[in-house]
Amino acid sequence: MINNKGFRALKALSSLRRKRTWGPFVEAFETTGFDHGFSVSWSQAAEDLALQAVLAGVDKGRYLDIGAHHPTRFSVTRHLFQHGWSGVNVDANADLLQAFLETRPEDISLNYCVGEQEEYQLSVFNETAISTVNPSWDAKFVRENNVRDAVRTVPGIRLKDLLEKYFPEKGPDLLNIDIEGADFEALKSGDLDSLPVEKRPEWVLVESNAPLSNALKTETIQLLISYGYEIWLVLPFASLLRLTRN
Repeated sequence: MINNKGFRALKALSSLRRKRTWGPFVEAFETTGFDHGFSVSWSQAAEDLALQAVLAGVDKGRYLDIGAHHPTRFSVTRHLFQHGWSGVNVDANADLLQAFLETRPEDISLNYCVGEQEEYQLSVFNETAISTVNPSWDAKFVRENNVRDAVRTVPGIRLKDLLEKYFPEKGPDLLNIDIEGADFEALKSGDLDSLPVEKRPEWVLVESNAPLSNALKTETIQLLISYGYEIWLVLPFASLLRLTRN
């Protein structure tokens, strides 16, 4: 009888029949030497590991991921998904939704820009993670020699409408907003202070820059604090806030 570790090792090795697993396998070996257990992060600055630690006690939670981008690449929700979470993924680039439909069929995946306008002009870059509706950010990315592939008209939707339609009884356990210079407008469209406390997101992850003194100057952080949220974590490129209920 093969013990559990032996079976898992054989299963892991069998995955190498697929060529696309070779790169991650080699990278993991070169980094760790396979001499001890290690943590895997899918996000850009380990935001997903921070979420995994803070939200470990939440069973089958629900997320609303705005600027979801990809179910694995730069994903802050893959760990949560693998631990039984589900939710709503929203991205302005329609090309990116197919991967969610294939790998997270129980989720709802939507093509919108989130904000106050009825439609937006989205600059789609070859590096899809930096596609943006913010003209200043668009110009900055072009100056940095990023290739803009297209400009598309994308329908807009208010955050409040997403919350009311897809989380009608209880707000999401986690709201993530990462939309390249449009976070503040998206958050404002939520009108969170007009919602009953139980319908507001419990945790919110938004873009910011460390240290704490810089994060506190970020307009999205200031708005969330005015809504009754407090900062729990300041990470290199994002801050995590929790709703206070007193």
